[in-house]
Amino acid sequence: MHRRQLLVGCGCLTLCLAGCLDDESEDSGSYFAVARPYETVPPDGPTTSHDEPAVGELLAEIAIEALETNSTVSRRLDADEREETVDRIDTLPRYEGNDEFESAVYITYSEQAAAVFSERHL
Repeated sequence: MHRRQLLVGCGCLTLCLAGCLDDESEDSGSYFAVARPYETVPPDGPTTSHDEPAVGELLAEIAIEALETNSTVSRRLDADEREETVDRIDTLPRYEGNDEFESAVYITYSEQAAAVFSERHL
């Protein structure tokens, strides 16, 4: 009888833990701001200059770093930065993309553009 109770208890505990580990709520996981460099600006697409106030310091920094190093840059965001960064990205003009350019916000610097977006890693 004790063995059956132990097995039932372990089964319930396993289900509870599995539910906690599979939590995909907005607060779970890590958020990143990402900038991917492009050598040219999207044709006829909306872009925003790195020095526009709406871009903000963090997005301007990662866009410039991506363009200067010619590599994708990602920056982990804390809770305060996450909300502000996602709001900034949502308010900036977005290019819908084509075969050459992905759908993203494009921030320009020195006649080049970086695709900037946020992503969550679970």
